Amino acid sequence: MSKPTTRSTMPASLRSQSTTSSKTNLMKKLHLVIPGALALALAASPVLPVFTEAASAFPAEVAERRGERWGRRLNLTEQQQSQMRQIRESTKAKIDRILTSEQQAELQRARQERRRPNLTLTDEQKAQMRAIRQEARRQMDAVLTAEQKQQLEQMRQQRPQRRQQPSQ
Repeated sequence: MSKPTTRSTMPASLRSQSTTSSKTNLMKKLHLVIPGALALALAASPVLPVFTEAASAFPAEVAERRGERWGRRLNLTEQQQSQMRQIRESTKAKIDRILTSEQQAELQRARQERRRPNLTLTDEQKAQMRAIRQEARRQMDAVLTAEQKQQLEQMRQQRPQRRQQPSQ
């Protein structure tokens, strides 16, 4: 009865050929995978700053930056920028006051974990927040000139259209 051929009994020249062919196959596979991975990384690179900006900032910081961007687009004066900042801070403080201590704790945890909070607001709290936001919007509109109000209204009308457009 003959013994089956194992690697240890295989001649050295065949072992060398087997190892070389597996290395060659691996290299061929890598030559296919690496360009694909590189193409994927390059295709995703324009989108990454959007995700990293939102993920790296707290919601209040994102809102502040959004307010500043709107201010630049509306060409606000220093005084108008200051008034808008005060309105945003006042609005945030008013909203914080209507939250329970548990909701405030959840909001803090969500900010630290950089996630959306689950506040389980009551209908009364939702109504109060809606009223606070409407008042803030009214105050902000009062700070603007007629031209800036018109420009802001155009921006608000374009916002739903921009959200529906695919990112480029």
